Amino acid sequence: MIATAKVFTHGNSQAVRLPKAFRVNVQEMWIDKNEVTGEITLKPKDDEDQRKRNLEKLFKMIADDPLPDDFLSETTRRNGPSRNPLAEWAMDTPTGEADK
Repeated sequence: MIATAKVFTHGNSQAVRLPKAFRVNVQEMWIDKNEVTGEITLKPKDDEDQRKRNLEKLFKMIADDPLPDDFLSETTRRNGPSRNPLAEWAMDTPTGEADK
């Protein structure tokens, strides 16, 4: 979802008024700015209790739907032996001639 938000100055700070659809239920937010693109990202700053609830939820999901006993066993792996991805690359061209 994308929307427009108003930016205003309050003292020496800038503030962004979030539209109703973007309301959050936290007192603090993490803020990050990409110096290359100028994009600013806001993320709710979880409290310790929220982290514990998230971990409990994850452990419950794992307990409710455990991995099969043969997960990542030798018989279920489909990977072949390691190979050099450049092994078939033709090295016949002397340096510099490929650019012509």
